[in-house]
Amino acid sequence: MRRSIRAALLALAGALACAAPAARATTFVAMSDETLARAADAIVVASVEDIETVGTVDGAINTLVTLHVEDSWKGSPPRRLVLKQPGGQLAGRGLWIAGSPEFRRGQRSLLFLSAHRDGTARTTALGMGQFLLDTDVATGEAVAERRLREPVVGGSRRRRLPLRELLATVRRETARGSGAATAPLVEVPPEATAPDAERMTLEAFTLMDSPSGRWREPDLGQPVVYGLDARGDAGIGAAASLAAIDAAMAAWTTVSGASLLLQRGGDQPPAPLLCDGVSQIVFGDPFGEMPNPVSCSGILALGGYCTAPRSDSLEVHGVRYRRITEGNITFNNGFGSCPFWTQDNLAEVATHELGHTIGIGHSSEDDGEASPALKDATMYYRAHFDGRGAALRADDVAAVRAVYPGGEGSPATDDLDGDGVMDVDDNCPGDDPAYGLANPAQTDSDGDGVGDLCDPCPLVPGEPACQQIMVSTLATRLTARGARLDWRGTIALPPGGTAGSARVLVVGGTGTVLAAAMPARIGRRASAGTSSRLTYRDASGCSVRLARTRGGVYKVRVRMRKIAAATDGMPVLSANLQIGSHAFTASLSCPPRRGAKQRCRS
Repeated sequence: MRRSIRAALLALAGALACAAPAARATTFVAMSDETLARAADAIVVASVEDIETVGTVDGAINTLVTLHVEDSWKGSPPRRLVLKQPGGQLAGRGLWIAGSPEFRRGQRSLLFLSAHRDGTARTTALGMGQFLLDTDVATGEAVAERRLREPVVGGSRRRRLPLRELLATVRRETARGSGAATAPLVEVPPEATAPDAERMTLEAFTLMDSPSGRWREPDLGQPVVYGLDARGDAGIGAAASLAAIDAAMAAWTTVSGASLLLQRGGDQPPAPLLCDGVSQIVFGDPFGEMPNPVSCSGILALGGYCTAPRSDSLEVHGVRYRRITEGNITFNNGFGSCPFWTQDNLAEVATHELGHTIGIGHSSEDDGEASPALKDATMYYRAHFDGRGAALRADDVAAVRAVYPGGEGSPATDDLDGDGVMDVDDNCPGDDPAYGLANPAQTDSDGDGVGDLCDPCPLVPGEPACQQIMVSTLATRLTARGARLDWRGTIALPPGGTAGSARVLVVGGTGTVLAAAMPARIGRRASAGTSSRLTYRDASGCSVRLARTRGGVYKVRVRMRKIAAATDGMPVLSANLQIGSHAFTASLSCPPRRGAKQRCRS
């Protein structure tokens, strides 16, 4: 089950797989601190004095955040500056734009700011431009921390570092670009004094949608229709872009046991992210709603949905939802030359973002998520970019069935993970969100009835879970003599643990990649329980080496000259290690092979 599930849902409808958490439909590509500093027009330390959401007659909803600027590190901002952040909640309507920073009165932050097209100030790359300021309890040192809830390609959603280090980076980058022009910032947006605007004063500005959103159209047998900018993405091309969007819509539409029908409408002239009653998918950010990418980093796609007044709500299986009135996704421009921007990856991002616009949240937001099924879900908070394209996984299917129950099909006879084995016979069944993974080989090394790919501990029968391998990467390389494997990770081996033997098991959906067992070869001066270096080898050419670090954990390296099967076509691997009586596991995501090398990561 999803870890974000509400307790009320569990009590009322325990058979359901998930609820729909907050509407978050923005994808980031990791930006370094240096890139942020170069991209910003102003960098300030500021505290929040006031927060107000303003809605104008054209359907625009923005939240105005009044700042008291304490220090300035770039640009020439005024002491009192009002940001205009997209989205917000009014009494009768709301616009949910994912990825925005969260502000509270009295809060202090280091902010990277950029001028919008109209000159008003907003954070650079939305939430990526905000670092909250705090004090480290242990050292008393000032620290800066960024917290994101959305997918970050190539990076982490959280970053915490000493404030002095971040400011040193800012000073260094601004000095290098001392001759570069910065755009002036409008001190007070015109919306702040517009006489006909609808207003609501807030204590905090957060885009956490509660209750969640849901479309009513499926209950009426009607499709949810999105207008589409037929020009497509400039880098991928119109035909490939439309094919990716069609595939993404089809993925959510073809789920048996769900009533949802997504449909592409006609060519819709692009419009800004407004609550104007029209759902649409736009390419190229024609209205400048996102900063342009810098060095293939920044905001990849921006989206969200609009909701009707609270009185116009829906209830499904005891869960109350606000009615979604429109959903919007805008893709940024300038990513066309980036190596990760392909038709398959556009389709994956579109599938993820569409999932948010229909009210489905993330399967998990945990970097260390132990469930392979939740990590493998297309609605996991990180993009996979493993060549899956517009594909749903078991947890995604369970989600759409829970939010939009009904439709044709018999879930009991489904093959939801598409591996050719019916769910009723599958040892990683697609109808179980905790285990569903494509597993045509049905490998079950410990004979416990759960396939190795989805077993939380495939080395030990009946063991509820192995210990997690930290920071695990696995690389394979094709040579004239076959494929070689090099797997590295970190484990917390307890002091005095028995180190008499080692087992290695690497399994993908199509079968076993590596299986080996071997005795230890320990140096003459060390015993099995105290050695800082342990080595294991067998006659097949497999070796395992452990080296204890200062922190007491062991770095592990597993090497094999020739593995049993190449990892091509195995988007997920279960990599397992047993040292003495201690078992460890890691679920690895493997992008498509490029050339002779392939690298999989936990």
